[in-house]
Amino acid sequence: MARDVIIHQVNDWSVLNSREEVWTKVDLSVPEINFGIHRFQGKLWSSGYVGVGRLYDKNGHYLQSGGKEHIIVVTSQYGMDPWIMLEAVMTDSEYDDYIAEMDAEGKSLFHVFYDQPLIKLSQDTEQDGELLYALSYVTSCYSLCKKGLKKTMFHQEENYSSKVRGKIEIKKNIRINTCKGRSDRFYCKYISFTEDNIENRILKATLMKCKDIIGRRFPPSSEVSKRIAYCQNTFRHVKTVRIKMSDFNGADASGLYMYYKPLLQQARCINGQKYYAFKSEDGQSVAKSVFTIPYMINMEALFEFYARIVLKRTINVDKYALDRYSKRLYIQRGVNDISEVERGIHLMPYCIPDIIIRDKESQKPIAVIDAKYKPNTRSERADTHQLLSYVLLTDVKRCGFAFPGSKSYAKIMNATDAASLPLAVDSLDYYELVLGNDLENASKALRLILS
Repeated sequence: MARDVIIHQVNDWSVLNSREEVWTKVDLSVPEINFGIHRFQGKLWSSGYVGVGRLYDKNGHYLQSGGKEHIIVVTSQYGMDPWIMLEAVMTDSEYDDYIAEMDAEGKSLFHVFYDQPLIKLSQDTEQDGELLYALSYVTSCYSLCKKGLKKTMFHQEENYSSKVRGKIEIKKNIRINTCKGRSDRFYCKYISFTEDNIENRILKATLMKCKDIIGRRFPPSSEVSKRIAYCQNTFRHVKTVRIKMSDFNGADASGLYMYYKPLLQQARCINGQKYYAFKSEDGQSVAKSVFTIPYMINMEALFEFYARIVLKRTINVDKYALDRYSKRLYIQRGVNDISEVERGIHLMPYCIPDIIIRDKESQKPIAVIDAKYKPNTRSERADTHQLLSYVLLTDVKRCGFAFPGSKSYAKIMNATDAASLPLAVDSLDYYELVLGNDLENASKALRLILS
């Protein structure tokens, strides 16, 4: 049961007020639970996550004061709207590649804590967690549908003509057929299987609820909408019914169908949310949840994907192409696989630039861009070395960083008359792109690189 709360509103990558007693009690040993809160140079900092969640002490208990839970609400200090970014990322053709790469590294783009109790928020608290739960559920439901739906065994009885299925029910066959002179008919009882069980009814009802939430933000042509349509087609033999919370008591996810368990847990949380506040959207009153499932979004990874997607939407696809996501550039000439690299040397075997743009005809790299979810107002040695190493590997004439910001724009370094870096290469132009949620201006800024 959700309790009354004390809300701590903070920005990501910001110094926390150490004079507040609550921060001295936070467990710093498990940063992925406490939104990456950590100590650096004697100060407590938030990390690159946004979301809503509870704060935990060193014993793994919720932090409370006077019976009220301490809740942290983290927003982007750069004014980035994670929901607009998520819409762009989750509708991208490479979305599955992004998620697979993060899974391989033991990371996640977002995490919804379905195993935790709901958090009660005030009616005026700005949060759009509903959309994330819906997106998360659709993604999980899509994976389940590709594995196959659970089927339940039941006994079916039917009167057949000129054939036998299962076994003949002797007494019923005599009464219904033999006594009426219908020796050509056989009353049979057989075992059949159906997908129309309580587990699938729960999942379908929750899918339809999520469809309504997503439909307010995503166009019917989006990849997410296509996944919903795929799931709906998979559930076509399952009745659409109204689900009660008591229905979950009869749901079973054991044996071969253990993969149902996490999705049923998600469905229970989503159907268990309460609505009694309202907000205005496009001139209509829309129910707003004042209870939220705790969640956190990895803004660093999200911004990297977002920058890539904005560029993909901007470039002239007839002239340019992007290297596939997470493509490795091997240091040694002629090496194309990790098994071929030379062992026992200090150099890393490969580098992975965020974005490489190639000329589509010649396949030669023409620009390399690295996305950094950090301020663009201060220089860092490691970032400089990283970008210049990419230039060395690709032999491009244009390079730069992409940074987050409230508005989108681009600037060129005025180091020389030609606006190029004075390195031992011919005319290397350096750009800085600040990308906000104003997608049109973001696209204009990116076009400057290829002009």
